[in-house]
Amino acid sequence: MVKASDHMGFSARRLLQEAPWVGTEATCGQVAQMFQDDPTLPAIVVLADKGARIPAGLADRNTFLLHFAQRYGRDLYTKRPVLHLGDRKPLLVSLEADLAEISDRISREKPDALHRGFILVDEKGAYAGIGLGIDVMRLTAERTAQTLEQLRSTQRELIQSEKMAALGGLVAGVAHEINTPLGVAVTAVTAFAQETQKFREAYQSGKLRRNDLEEYVQSAGEALGFVQGNITRAADLVQAFKQVAVDQTSDLPRQFDLGEYVGEVLRSLVPRLRRSPHWLDTYLPAGVQVYSAPGAIAQIITNLVMNALTHAFGSQQGVIAIRLSDGPHPDLLQLIISDDGCGIPADDLPHIFDPFFTTKRDQGGTGLGLHVVYNLVTQRLRGRIDVESTPGKGTRFQVTFPRQLPRE
Repeated sequence: MVKASDHMGFSARRLLQEAPWVGTEATCGQVAQMFQDDPTLPAIVVLADKGARIPAGLADRNTFLLHFAQRYGRDLYTKRPVLHLGDRKPLLVSLEADLAEISDRISREKPDALHRGFILVDEKGAYAGIGLGIDVMRLTAERTAQTLEQLRSTQRELIQSEKMAALGGLVAGVAHEINTPLGVAVTAVTAFAQETQKFREAYQSGKLRRNDLEEYVQSAGEALGFVQGNITRAADLVQAFKQVAVDQTSDLPRQFDLGEYVGEVLRSLVPRLRRSPHWLDTYLPAGVQVYSAPGAIAQIITNLVMNALTHAFGSQQGVIAIRLSDGPHPDLLQLIISDDGCGIPADDLPHIFDPFFTTKRDQGGTGLGLHVVYNLVTQRLRGRIDVESTPGKGTRFQVTFPRQLPRE
């Protein structure tokens, strides 16, 4: 059983299982006997330094006994050191590691840890216990389910607040959207659990073949890929929701030079622009002083530029222009972000600010980017945003907002 407690969060401590250990001098025969004496034992840890409890290897039950019984033969190799058949380079995971970090390390460094398991160590690198891949996937599904419940709880709270009542539909949409990656993740875990049961039955019946082990490890890797990808997608949805739902007044207004600040924001986007064939054309006059919300302005610019990079050009080279100018009234400014790309179809144009409207859903788009922009412009900056677009000629977003927010 996985040891868990609420205060542990989603760290490696929730995966902690005790497992016996042996020194490097232990023989394969001795370890095989330990497995036979305890049929529930998933693995045995090999320590290089018993006093400091420094791990040297891991003998997981299925792989070790499969090789011991079928590949080498008991009589010939029973007296060989345990590391002859054990994993000499097991994955070592800190007890404080986050669930996402564990999944990432398994995927990048040691996919077969899903089958073999991994060793948990304390801050000094000493052996603390073991973790199993199936528990990583169960905990990932549990975390996603908890996130969904938190979203539903937030929905109930928002509905009770008149100020945020308009976001009720957005929260419901997020809950609906997150069900898809959650369903895929749960399906992957369930399927892998079934594969694990088949693998266990084959082993217990003595009919386990090398091909069965290889197929099981491959299945484990595929299941982790499905779970990781869909949990990441769910996390992105939650983060996008937070950007809309969190009270924007947390971004305190201040006095600053708008042209200089927009230039700083655009410089932060240079690494992303360098990976594309497109370039920026800017007109940002100095000396335009505003008392406004810099965080909201930064997010608006970032989202509109990223939206252009994602949707405007396809494989063609293009230009994204950013212009800062006076507005139709002395108290107003205009920030215009335009492109010379493919434009927006007339039927889509009325819906681009709707939550979850996207033409890139098959490529992972959520449809929240422009909705976030709309809310920041109208609520935080107390302005308005207009869009003009001609298919084949490009798109122009015009953000009009006051130079001075009310000083409260």
